Amino acid sequence: MILHSIIGIGDIFYNMDEQYRKPEYRSVRGGIVELENGRVKRLISTDPRMYLDGRYQPYTIYRES
Repeated sequence: MILHSIIGIGDIFYNMDEQYRKPEYRSVRGGIVELENGRVKRLISTDPRMYLDGRYQPYTIYRES
């Protein structure tokens, strides 16, 4: 199988060696962050400004503030 993508291979297969864990949810001011293996998977919020915050971008390492 050949995969043609503009996304880097490290971002696609970043957790191949790690054991799969169920996603965990953290409550943040203005919404909820879904985490998978310590990285942000998605943001659940009704505030559009939250989606512009770099701390909640997909696949970034989550740090509590």
